[in-house]
Amino acid sequence: RTGPLRSEDGPPRGRAMPPKKSARKDASRDENTPNKNSHSEGQNGKTGSDDKAAAIEALRQTLKSEREKITLLRRPDRTLVLFVQYVTSFVARRVVQILRKPVMWLVVVPFIGLWVAAKRSLAPELFVPPVCGERDGGILWQAEFAVFEAAWWLILGILSSIGFGTGLHSGLMFLFPHVMQVVGAAEGCHTTNGLVPWYQHPCKLDCSTTWGPKDDSTVTFLRLWSLVTVQCMLWGVGTAIGEVPPYAVAKAARLSGSTDSEFQAEVDEARKKADLFNKMKIWTINFTEKHGFVGVFLLAAWPNAAFDMCGMCCGYLMMPFWTFFLATALGKGVVKVNLQAIVFVNLFGSGFFHVLATGVESLNHSLAGVVGKDFGLKTLLVKGRTTLLQQFELQSRVSPHKLFVGQEDGDLDIEDLKEMYAKYSGGSQIAERVLGHWDKDANGSLDLHELREAASRTDGMVSLGALDPGAGQSFFKMCWELFVVGLVLFFVVSIMNQLAQYRQQEADDEKLEAMEREAGEKTESKDESKKEDKKAQ
Repeated sequence: RTGPLRSEDGPPRGRAMPPKKSARKDASRDENTPNKNSHSEGQNGKTGSDDKAAAIEALRQTLKSEREKITLLRRPDRTLVLFVQYVTSFVARRVVQILRKPVMWLVVVPFIGLWVAAKRSLAPELFVPPVCGERDGGILWQAEFAVFEAAWWLILGILSSIGFGTGLHSGLMFLFPHVMQVVGAAEGCHTTNGLVPWYQHPCKLDCSTTWGPKDDSTVTFLRLWSLVTVQCMLWGVGTAIGEVPPYAVAKAARLSGSTDSEFQAEVDEARKKADLFNKMKIWTINFTEKHGFVGVFLLAAWPNAAFDMCGMCCGYLMMPFWTFFLATALGKGVVKVNLQAIVFVNLFGSGFFHVLATGVESLNHSLAGVVGKDFGLKTLLVKGRTTLLQQFELQSRVSPHKLFVGQEDGDLDIEDLKEMYAKYSGGSQIAERVLGHWDKDANGSLDLHELREAASRTDGMVSLGALDPGAGQSFFKMCWELFVVGLVLFFVVSIMNQLAQYRQQEADDEKLEAMEREAGEKTESKDESKKEDKKAQ
């Protein structure tokens, strides 16, 4: 029988046999193996990426905790180095930015050159200072003085609010005593016409510059308020400028794609605590986020201890700069300071005091009718106010030459000093102490040169209280001076710590960004290699 040729141990040679089932399974397994490997590699890549992200986040927290240790108390050397680096870098960047602007070379530099030339040689008569009671200063002297006076109050305002709540309390130290001094001088001169209320003016609060009837007819609340409102508003605008750093830090952090760690830390801490101040912080954040410009304005229009949180919240929420600054300037520089000025003018003015004294006298009569004893409350009130005003007059700052007005020989002897201190308690002893301490040439009198040595290096002025070397022995005065020194030191140390930490944060952020960029590049290279492997398969 004929048929297909067969091999001895196999199938016919002319026809291919179908594969066995086991062979099909093996082939199918081989085909599916690359997909499983690919899936496994994807899982491994994802796990590696998560591990790197976790490592970067852990490093971020470590750097943050180390950064918080950078203070003058813990690491003084490192803090000083970082502080100097930050200040140097900041100043260099700002100077370069200013010098690159065309308006600097086309307008500012020529204007300054022309101003100096006019003051030195072209028109020096326009810069003549005033003579109190005789003539006003030259027109350009007045313009120059206006710039210095405005800068003085703006800088004090900035120092008051800058530093995330650690600012120098310049309102308590300078502005409010100045308001009290202006009110006292107006009542002492019995008029406000012609009275000079400017802090740096050589004729400040000098009665010789006044004119018109001196019958107290012009010493009204509105007139007194008008004498101090400009200084108060300049100081208030300065406090608004001082609120910019918290806003700028939070906004810069948000723009860089990271969260503001200080803002988040403040919020987390405030949410954990149940006291009134931290509740007010949370309420401030919610109120700002809800009401925007109007919310910032209302929060700035009263003495709000939590306003730093408002600035940080506005930066975190990406509120436009001018929206934030205008709302803050209007609230702090117009509303809040004028409310404070109204309070202090009424508090230190005689009109409000007479109303208060009448009320106290009525209360005293009522108590006397019930108890049967006269407590003399009005007398105590008058005595206390007189003592307060006398202490204030002792601290009133004037130019040294004003103490020699009316002295024909140009010196102050012991009799002149006793007359000067006569209305104060222990005036004769004060006069003897002042003469003994400041009479350097021991001729029995004080001249202008000796009093200029006693003037403050800050504003070049003196006060009757500061001339008394024994006045510092008072426990209350010593405590007050220590309090003021403590405020200044706390402010300086806080600013140095914060700027040093900012500098370290910049370095830490650069390190973290480099690690994230490196991790991203490795992930991209792995993805590309996987794509090439798939194409090859």
